[in-house]
Amino acid sequence: MADCHLGSWSSHPDLREYSIKAFEKAVDICIEKSTDFILISGDLFDTSLPSIDILKRAVRKLRECRDAGIRIYVIAGSHDSSPTGKTFLSVLEDAGLLKDVAKPLEANGRLILKFIEDKSGANITGLFGKRGSLEKCLFERLVVESKDGFKIFMMHSAIEEFNQLKDNAIPLALLPKNFDYYASGHIHTRSENDFGKAKVVFPGALFPTDFQELEKYDAGFYIVDDMKLDFTSAKLFDIELMKIDANKKPAGMVEEEIIRELEAREMDGKMLLLKVEGTLESGKPSDIDFRRITSKAESRNAIAVKKNISKLKTKEFQEVAVRKNLMVDDIEKELIDESLDKINVPALRSKELILAVMDALKDEKKEGETNATYEERIKDNAKRVLGL
Repeated sequence: MADCHLGSWSSHPDLREYSIKAFEKAVDICIEKSTDFILISGDLFDTSLPSIDILKRAVRKLRECRDAGIRIYVIAGSHDSSPTGKTFLSVLEDAGLLKDVAKPLEANGRLILKFIEDKSGANITGLFGKRGSLEKCLFERLVVESKDGFKIFMMHSAIEEFNQLKDNAIPLALLPKNFDYYASGHIHTRSENDFGKAKVVFPGALFPTDFQELEKYDAGFYIVDDMKLDFTSAKLFDIELMKIDANKKPAGMVEEEIIRELEAREMDGKMLLLKVEGTLESGKPSDIDFRRITSKAESRNAIAVKKNISKLKTKEFQEVAVRKNLMVDDIEKELIDESLDKINVPALRSKELILAVMDALKDEKKEGETNATYEERIKDNAKRVLGL
């Protein structure tokens, strides 16, 4: 499994528990099926410093795995490690709950990967992911120790040849050779890809992280037995997608149309995704009472309502271009591409460096940390990235 993003949707009270629930469900299935071990290919957590509530539930489930004799192997992803490379995974490893396999040794400018041999006989190693796919330069320096037997490589990277984030992806030529299975994350859509006689597998996010992913919600993980891939669902509920054309309609009429649609649909135990698009004949988007709509959906036993009105506008206002991909990382990269030639600071003319600086500035305040200490730490992180 990969991209569990435990702690995601933190600013959405109606959704914040679902990522950990999906993880708990997935682990329960693994325990029930007596799997030998679990691979988590990056972004177990959504941030480098998860909340106490999320940690408690994650630790409880990891302990259940350990008690059931199931080993857990992980790598850090672009979300669950800090700009300085620190990750809470190290704390969980020290507690004996999992094993981080991405610990390359540096020698003569090369990164040497050692294997961890699971008692099933599988040999596992890997490389962590970084923001902006900055791990690409690390792939160029990899050397893997010689090892017989079944070999697994864990990574958190997109692949160019699989049409994944072409501007920030790893070419297949950089992948270390002679592995039987490549367990990857980072790309939130599921795919199984051939690489010689081996498989490069992306299980997708364990729970959607944005509106677009919710639209296509079919999440889960792979159970692999003798190289037979069995995709196993960890889905928690069904989606009811409602698309409303608001073009040339007053705001009040749009609201009533949504209410009528709700009354005609089966909503029990579903999440409502509401997309309203078009140019209103009169009124503003704020004139549509979405609280009333939410209340109506909940009265019909919908578990939650998420709306997307990014393409809803009025005659009075010029349409604002909306990017097709609403993932935060991708929006940041597009904005940098648009602004790169306008930046007058020579040291920041590199897209990769800008992403690294932004990542350094995103580091969250630690529990009990004073504002002054936090501010100083953030400045030090940024200086370190800039080599100051």
